[in-house]
Amino acid sequence: MDTYSTEDQQIEAIKRWWHEYGKAIILGSAIGLAGLFGWRYYQTQQLETQATGAEAFERISRELATQGSEAFDSAAAFVSNNQGNSYGELAALLLAAEAVKANDLALAQQQLEQALAGTDDAALANTIRLRLARVLIATDALDAAQGRLDEVTGDAFAAQKHEIQGDLFLARQQPGEARAAYEAARTAGGVGENPALTLKLDNLAAQPEQGE
Repeated sequence: MDTYSTEDQQIEAIKRWWHEYGKAIILGSAIGLAGLFGWRYYQTQQLETQATGAEAFERISRELATQGSEAFDSAAAFVSNNQGNSYGELAALLLAAEAVKANDLALAQQQLEQALAGTDDAALANTIRLRLARVLIATDALDAAQGRLDEVTGDAFAAQKHEIQGDLFLARQQPGEARAAYEAARTAGGVGENPALTLKLDNLAAQPEQGE
């Protein structure tokens, strides 16, 4: 025998069930749909923001490449407006590189410090520290350069770290230590695509031993 013997009883049971649970189902569905559409809207907005950021970054990159120091102000403004995201960090690195070419080492240091403070990516942070150490050596801030070098970790950065350490020893008038650091860089694989390292080793080899 069916649970509800007549059609009227079945209808009444459905009405009671709907009265008890129907509103909750509608509300739950509405919340679910709102969440779904909200998430899709959020994703769309994120994609649009990323696209806008990418276009702006490409523009800044082109300006730096073609205009040099004339684009420094607009690039610095872009970096300031994009702190905490990858576009801002990458733009800061590009700006720092162009600033070094223009011998504006103060700007290069400022941009690298800003990029380092804003990134949580370990590999990028190590790259920034190495570049910052080079700039600090060029400004004769040797203790600060050593501090940044000491923060660099990981085998992937060993060759660059040893080479810059050699540059730092040379700046301190310590050619023997510099040679050892350059040799360590070569052992770590730094010579392969780095003719500058080979040149540094050759120059030190040509120096008389008593000059150490």
